[in-house]
Amino acid sequence: MKLTFKPSPNYRTSQSTTGIMFDLTVCLLAVTVFAVAYYSAVYGASYGLRIVILEASAVITACIVDAIWAKIQKVDVKTGILSSYSWITAMILTLMCQIDVNPYALCVATVIALVFGKMVFGGFGQNIFNPAAFGAAVIMSSFAATKSTDFVTAATPTITAANYGWMMNAETFASYITQYGGLGKMLLGWYPSSIGSTSALLLALCCAFLIWRKDIDWRIPVIYIGSVFLMTTIIGLIKGAGVWYGIFNVLAGGVMFGGVFMLTDPVTNPVPIPGRVIFAIGCAALTVIIRLKANFPDGVLFSILLMNMMTPAIDKIFDGNQIKNAVQFRNKTILISAILAVIGIAVGATVEAKIPEAAPAEAPAVEGALGGIDFSANNVEVTEVSRDGNNAVYSCSADGFGIINGMGADYSRNEATITVDTSKGSVVSVVLDHFGDTAGIGDTATSDEALAAYTGLTLNDTVDTVSGATFTSGSVASMVQAALEAAAK
Repeated sequence: MKLTFKPSPNYRTSQSTTGIMFDLTVCLLAVTVFAVAYYSAVYGASYGLRIVILEASAVITACIVDAIWAKIQKVDVKTGILSSYSWITAMILTLMCQIDVNPYALCVATVIALVFGKMVFGGFGQNIFNPAAFGAAVIMSSFAATKSTDFVTAATPTITAANYGWMMNAETFASYITQYGGLGKMLLGWYPSSIGSTSALLLALCCAFLIWRKDIDWRIPVIYIGSVFLMTTIIGLIKGAGVWYGIFNVLAGGVMFGGVFMLTDPVTNPVPIPGRVIFAIGCAALTVIIRLKANFPDGVLFSILLMNMMTPAIDKIFDGNQIKNAVQFRNKTILISAILAVIGIAVGATVEAKIPEAAPAEAPAVEGALGGIDFSANNVEVTEVSRDGNNAVYSCSADGFGIINGMGADYSRNEATITVDTSKGSVVSVVLDHFGDTAGIGDTATSDEALAAYTGLTLNDTVDTVSGATFTSGSVASMVQAALEAAAK
């Protein structure tokens, strides 16, 4: 890999800023279309429409800000909008958010991202921070409590992993990852996350397209994503988690999205090629450290902002003749890269797995005696609604997959009507009244076949987990146990 570029005289190319921004817009639209398709298919058309509304709101806000700025600068409004490319910032910012973001918060963050993240520095091409990352940081720090309660999804892989301290052994991970359909579905993007960060396959295709079009420097996304994988794989091997740990860290969260659309911003990353290598590895190390040690579920956003601040210093380190100082620059690159990687791995080696505070230790182990398992974390509520001879009917509700979230009410509770034969202390029937867990995953534990398996069970019997829906199985089992205990009294 070459670490130098040729000084002047330079050659001309047909590539233009407008052409690059057009290619970026096409890729961002492709990611948006995929997100609309996923949320519409899994959660309903209203979710897909919400994504369209959110992105349109952010883009319109960006155009309004550009128009006002053009008036202040006394330039043509149309020229100001078309030359500022702020719609790119608005699209990236929207895709970085989760679907429950408040439209008002998104619009305010868009204004702040453009005004304080770009325009106060002189406008397009002169900003020191990635404006979209700047806006996303505003939403996370100032609007976290304004999320919509009408549009909620399952806990994202990063939020759930953060509850485990970002460290799980192979057995725990196998149970955990099935809630998202396995690594295969994570590669395809069929799972909840930030709007644009799900399909690693689509993001890889966008990256290949932008590299082919010479819109971005291939070194930055490849080195960044590769470094995250290498560091976390080594950490996983040290902690006994396995190779899957590195794969998971790349697929989950914003690593792919950030590597393709944010780190590659030529304005906010270093100019010399060795500096770009250091920038990418520095972002990777900070991503790993923030994930493992900070309070945020993902470290991509703040790693980019922190390395943006380091860009002038990195440029200074590699200031000089790229040809005469090639060996010196190479040695600096190797040394600094090694130091950053070692720091990231060393921090990861100190991390210990933990049991989420909101998750019961026994939740994955649903198999066993119904009367011998502690389902207290499911917060079961049971009410006898009728009694006909020996048959007592109970209305029950319980937390399901949401119990491991710890970030608020991202789920509604599961509800069921359970009939018990009080003379035998056995279940007559289980009827699901409301399903509040992950559609397409947890509902396998509430199928007619799965619910029929409870018929005839007593507190002395056992019940098996439904594969891929462990926590939902625990939710149903907790309601059955509560009904049987109520009947026994």
